[in-house]
Amino acid sequence: MFNLSKNIIKQALDLSPVATLIVDLNAAPQTIQYANQAFEALSGYDAGEIVGRHWDGLTGAAEGDHANREIELSCHPRLGAADTLRFELYPLYDGPGTARYWLATEQKPVEQDDSADPERDTLIAVLREARNHLRRADGRDSTTGVLNRRAFDDLMHRDWVLARREQRPLALMVFQLDSFDAYCDVFGRHAADACLRKVAHAITGSLRRAGDLTARYADDRFAVLMGQGNVSQAAELAAQIADKVRELAIHHPRSREDRFVTASWGVAVIDADRLHTQPDLIDLAEVDLQEARRNGGRHSIADKSSGIV
Repeated sequence: MFNLSKNIIKQALDLSPVATLIVDLNAAPQTIQYANQAFEALSGYDAGEIVGRHWDGLTGAAEGDHANREIELSCHPRLGAADTLRFELYPLYDGPGTARYWLATEQKPVEQDDSADPERDTLIAVLREARNHLRRADGRDSTTGVLNRRAFDDLMHRDWVLARREQRPLALMVFQLDSFDAYCDVFGRHAADACLRKVAHAITGSLRRAGDLTARYADDRFAVLMGQGNVSQAAELAAQIADKVRELAIHHPRSREDRFVTASWGVAVIDADRLHTQPDLIDLAEVDLQEARRNGGRHSIADKSSGIV
């Protein structure tokens, strides 16, 4: 008898050629907690888009109406995606009694042989690469699904011009995952990518306005551009996002800050009068981030009155 760590099990699921989801039955509403790479390739969804989504909103079934242990899920109309995928549902228990999760695995047609299918494996590999290429082409980060640095810079320039024309401030937040290199060393790249997807989802789920933009602009860094807002508003939202990242409770045994994955943050706000100078907002926010890290996470927001943090 031997024990497998959660990290090993997640890596095995990620490498499986069978599309797989895990659904939290205790959440209200029931939500998808995990999606593997085969699911991404075949469904058209990114894990960052699907994790945290209402399960029955994708299936069209009433919550709890899965007595036949089979369900059909509507796919995203992206390159290579099917119209629907059928899943078999298996209960998972974290103790005696009522099931805590559904394990949803793609249902194969009856006539399909259960032995290894090299053509299917090749198809999934091709779809993964095609979708990654599509992500890069449309300006999305291939791991998290949020904007990449190039696309973010382009859209930030667009918003800068609009803000200058409308004489309104522009606010930026940057987030750095604490001790992320150590996390990668302990758990490996697959777990690190899963961690980044969860963090990206936590950030995008915290934004209040449709025009706010999220990007992954470095390996361990995310940026959020607010269409408008003062220093206090930007700092308040950044602190809320950092709290949500901590609340993900992603175990991090080598973090110098906490036992879970955490994010440090910095903000920069340009008022309407200074928009014509076009300073680098990310560099300014990085200065605030590094000052806060040196001061144990403390931000001197109240002392900043120049319009640039």
